[in-house]
Formats: sequence, structure tokens, C-alpha cells
Amino acid sequence: MAGADRGAAVGGPSVGVKPTTMAQALSRSAAMRLEAPSEEALGALPALLMAAFGPGRFAKTSERVRENGARLDPALSRVAVDGGRVVGCCLLSHVRIGEAPGLFLGPLAVHPHAQKAGLGAGLVQATLEAAREAGSGAVILVGAPSFFMPLGFSVIPKGRITLPGPVDPARLLGISLTPGALEGMAGLVSGFPDASRP
Repeated sequence: MAGADRGAAVGGPSVGVKPTTMAQALSRSAAMRLEAPSEEALGALPALLMAAFGPGRFAKTSERVRENGARLDPALSRVAVDGGRVVGCCLLSHVRIGEAPGLFLGPLAVHPHAQKAGLGAGLVQATLEAAREAGSGAVILVGAPSFFMPLGFSVIPKGRITLPGPVDPARLLGISLTPGALEGMAGLVSGFPDASRP
């Protein structure tokens, strides 16, 4: 999943089904809701992330971005709620890319019991839609190209954007939400000293 530096195939798109169609179908489900996280939902995320990734996620470079002051934006993030239980999340945090404002996507997580049904792709689509409607410029992440490129992401040219730790350049991806936004960004991804981590 994004922000975990390893694959994002969990909850990925089913063969032959467009991601936007999946997001719409998930949103229409009576049992499953994709929504901005409430305080209660945010409190449920540590257990979800542990179930999805285990303790190894804390060693990943994406965690360094969040530890270094990335500012979570609940209004742009999305969780999947099934019968009152949080079974998935896609979080967006404000960062600086060089001197420019940007968004960092992750963690993207789906509970093991809810995987392989397109929920991960649906969460990404819903999150990007919220960011686009808010006028955000670009989103970057660390994740599997095979999962994210069908959702509109592309590989960032090697060396143009760097993270506070080692990253496979083929897994550093981005998407412009406004024309040309990503192309104008370069430099180190950093956060904000006063940001509180959820």
C-alpha cells in the first residue's frame, strides 16, 4: 500500500473493471461507506494499520515523512466503514516539496478480511476526488506502479523529488490534480515543525 513502501495490490482493481466504476459502486453500497474520517475513525486506524501491515511499517521511508511533520488532512482523507467498523483508509497529508506545497498519500490500507475486492482503488479514487475538488495541485506517494499507474499516477523522474530516506526511484509516483502542477515541483519532501501526528 502507499506510504508503506511495499506493494499496493491489496484491495486492488479487478481485471477489466475501471477504477472510477469501482469507486462509484463502493460508495453506493448500503453496507460500505467511503467518507472523511471522524475522530472515532481516526482512533481506529492504528489497529487497522497493524492488521494490514504489521510492525514492519514503522521502518519504511514513508513513515519518516509522516514523523517529520507531514500534516494529516482529515477532510481530504477517506476511510471505508462497513457496519460501523473501519476496514480501510487512504490518508492525505500536507507536505512541502522543495518550497512548494503538495500532498503525500499514505498509508493506504485495507483490512485483510476486506482485501481483493477493489476497495483500495476505490479509496484512492475517492481521496483524489476530494483533493481535486479542494483545488489541490499534486499528490505524491511511494507504492507499486502496477497498482497506482492505472489510477493515473506516473513515475517521477529520478532525482527530481527526494524523501528523507532510501526509496526505489521506480516506486516514487505522482499525479497532477491541476495541469502541470507536478512538473513544477522538485526538491526534498518535508513537513511542518508544528504538525501533530495523528
